[in-house]
Amino acid sequence: MRTLTLELLRHGPAHNQLLSPLTQYLALCENHPAVTLQLPIEHNQMLHRLGALSYRLGEESRAFQLHDTARLMADLLAGIPGLTADMNRRVDQPTSGGATQTSSPQITHLRLVLSASELALLPFELALSPPGCPGEDQPLLLQTQSPVCITRETRRVPEAQLLWPAKTRVLLVLAAPEGVPAVPALAHLLALRQQLAPWVGRPDQLPDHLTVLSHASLESIAAACASRSYTHVHILAHGCEYADGYDTRFGLMLHQAGNPNGPADITSGERLASALTGPAVVTLASCNSGNGGTVAGVGASIAHALHQAGIPMVIASQFPLSFGGSVRMVEALYGGLLWGEDPRDILVDLRRQLHAQFPDTHDWASLTAYSSLPADFDAQLATVQIQRAMRCINVALEQADATVSRISPALAAPTVPQALLALMPATATATAAKPKRKRAGAGAEASAPGVLAGPTSVALLLAQTAHLAPALAAALERVRQAKQRLEITMARQTSQRARILGLLASTEKREAALSHECGLRCGDSVECALHQADMWASLARARKLYFSCYAMERTPYWTTQYLSLCVVMRGGGRLPLDAEAPGHNSAALWNLAEVQALHDLSGGLPQDRTWALGNLIELYLLAPAIVGLAPRSTPWATLAANHAQLLVDSAADDAFELGSTRRQVSRYGDWYNLLGPTLGGGALPAALLAAAQQVLAVLPADLPI
Repeated sequence: MRTLTLELLRHGPAHNQLLSPLTQYLALCENHPAVTLQLPIEHNQMLHRLGALSYRLGEESRAFQLHDTARLMADLLAGIPGLTADMNRRVDQPTSGGATQTSSPQITHLRLVLSASELALLPFELALSPPGCPGEDQPLLLQTQSPVCITRETRRVPEAQLLWPAKTRVLLVLAAPEGVPAVPALAHLLALRQQLAPWVGRPDQLPDHLTVLSHASLESIAAACASRSYTHVHILAHGCEYADGYDTRFGLMLHQAGNPNGPADITSGERLASALTGPAVVTLASCNSGNGGTVAGVGASIAHALHQAGIPMVIASQFPLSFGGSVRMVEALYGGLLWGEDPRDILVDLRRQLHAQFPDTHDWASLTAYSSLPADFDAQLATVQIQRAMRCINVALEQADATVSRISPALAAPTVPQALLALMPATATATAAKPKRKRAGAGAEASAPGVLAGPTSVALLLAQTAHLAPALAAALERVRQAKQRLEITMARQTSQRARILGLLASTEKREAALSHECGLRCGDSVECALHQADMWASLARARKLYFSCYAMERTPYWTTQYLSLCVVMRGGGRLPLDAEAPGHNSAALWNLAEVQALHDLSGGLPQDRTWALGNLIELYLLAPAIVGLAPRSTPWATLAANHAQLLVDSAADDAFELGSTRRQVSRYGDWYNLLGPTLGGGALPAALLAAAQQVLAVLPADLPI
């Protein structure tokens, strides 16, 4: 994103100066020479314009001022040659061959720094594109030739304070005191609930993400912010004009503490700023919350006061805001902010939506945003986008795990439904009829390696778990939607490509597990076959992604996961032995991964040594299935179990690494080994399954995963 800074200055204090053709302002744009600006109107003339734009003088006057004031703002910006020059500057990107290519239209972020209160009255967001700029004579913030986002700011907000939140908690403030119209509280609540849905697995988890403060007073807002830390605060209340001495200001109509049914408490921006502590973003769905009122005395708009108090981003309305526009505002803003999207991109898109969907208003020009973003904001967004997508995936997977865990213990063993049996060859059906035995060291009933539970309990299983299929399907869809978000993030954040590829590979593998579970619990052979096909496709994509990660970062984890899926796909008859291209030789990659893991084990950080043990455990499990490996004097199963014991001794009892390793190892007997017989391919080697049993006997059960 290209950023341009335009600062407008004048002598004297910020207040007590009226707009006048005699007043000179100094315009500073990037490194261009400073220029002097003068406005060709008197203060009263601008107040008349603002009255029309506030829907006070009738539709005909409003329509006229929309264009005339927009032209006035365009002429003001046209008087800054440096701004016109920078707006026309092309941005080229280097190609792989060293040449340059013109990028697709990117957003220009115009930082408008204002120190004079009277200039804050000007609706810069309404301006037409100045002569000589892209999209000339079109609304500057709506034209698509070179999209622009204008944000305002004060010089008193330090940029370095902002740390964009990766874990979000939203406070919804609702107020409609006695004698004022009701606010669209339910619509805003439902919009926020819908946008938070990807991170809420169960209803009881919603309070961790959203707090609703109805009949809000200034005291209750302060108490809420003092008791919990909120990253986003959304305020839905009416704006109200009030007299502040000889000045006229705009405040929020909140409830009185202890008297929620009494008259409104008109709250100024300064008082509200004292109650709000800690949020990164405050959104105000309130009429005139960005309106500064008169400029004779010290003070500013509510949004300006909040921003000046240190809140990094405040989004408000400088004119009256329609109910429908306010709902669309919360849907679009939080639909992007909660995913970690750039708020400047969101604002550009939101203005276009408001312009298209609400033609009888100018809500699109009412929006005003105050922001102060740090220099590393783009890097912060990349990290937040990845974390938000992964949190969404984890919630979906936890939901699926909880659904599967509701199956009674007697039926928890992998069982082949009749629909799946119909797809299996006769040899596989015979295997499925073998009895169960206890897993060594596990202390609970489980299927032996290579053995499936008998089909006699299939009807009972389907009867008791039929209601789980929709929940599993919903979880699977949530995983896929979050995966799409990761793919979008990778396209935007090319510097994080290796990291995101690894997360996508892990997600594909978990998606394959969900498809497998769905296939086990469907009664239709066609549907079952589709789930199985989806599973194999996900495993194949995961295998390719893991190798892409290895090609970008030579770490043993990527190699181990790639080899694991090679073994699984060969066991399922989906990958012949001669399918290895040059550079993909399994034995060579196995030896390289072992050497790297042993080096990590002998030095580095404790966490690196822990993950090295996990890699070595799985490598020794896979060794019997890797063609061309030289035998060892110590059996592979013993090597795997010994390193599992080292992992248990070095990690905390509830360490994530222990649970992750156990989950990965258990897949070989509980899932991967089902795939060979189901599809008629060879089962996993008995030595591999025996080694997995020995490792599981060492690793403690009931671990976090």
